[in-house]
Amino acid sequence: MVSYREMLFSRAFKIVPGIEFNQVSQELRDENPKTLFSIYEMVLQENQSWDDMKERVYPNLVKYLKYKGMQPESGVGLVVSLFFNDHFYLIEGPDFLQTFCEIEGLDRLTFTSQVLKWLSN
Repeated sequence: MVSYREMLFSRAFKIVPGIEFNQVSQELRDENPKTLFSIYEMVLQENQSWDDMKERVYPNLVKYLKYKGMQPESGVGLVVSLFFNDHFYLIEGPDFLQTFCEIEGLDRLTFTSQVLKWLSN
């Protein structure tokens, strides 16, 4: 069985050593000024369970997207910077949210309902 970490890491379009993150994130912003609206940085702890992540990270992320005026159910225009050990895993927002759906076995309609619940809390 594939772990949730492996699923998320496999979605990364780029893996960056921690020391290079500032440079790489600035390059991303410079290269994509019309399509990259935000980079959401988060730390994944060694002992963090999937349940902890889905209860803490995802609700806060969709609230952040709503606050930024972005579509919280799609994540378009977002890059998630997931720091684990000594590397950042850069994941497109839609892929990060799609991974949640895959792990939880949700279709898009059910996920949209979940997003609305998170936003109402």
